[in-house]
Amino acid sequence: MFNKRKFATGAGVVALAATMTLVGATAAYAGTDERIDVAGGEVTFTADGDYIDAYDLRKDGYCMTAELMITNQPDYWTVSSCGYNTYHYRSLSFINEGAPVYIRACYTKKHSGGSYTRVKCSGWQGAHA
Repeated sequence: MFNKRKFATGAGVVALAATMTLVGATAAYAGTDERIDVAGGEVTFTADGDYIDAYDLRKDGYCMTAELMITNQPDYWTVSSCGYNTYHYRSLSFINEGAPVYIRACYTKKHSGGSYTRVKCSGWQGAHA
């Protein structure tokens, strides 16, 4: 004879297993991109490959620098573009998947020795690797 109670219990277990599988499948972190546009250019963080990019889009004598900071790390990483309509990027593939990161755009001045001085920066904006 057909036992409705056993059938309902079995169906509940199957539904729970299907739900757990679905939750496990969606737990992989996709990451988020971030882009900051300013008058002199733009900087971006691309989660697919963990790249920071800097675009200098103004003939103003300043460079556009992307600065990236990883939560709970003392250092930050930069890439700069100097000169009208120039673009540079940097791969930061060592960043852990899903790690919170922060990016900002800075106007910088390049010195003859190759170092840079910050002139003005945007606020930090968050993303995930």
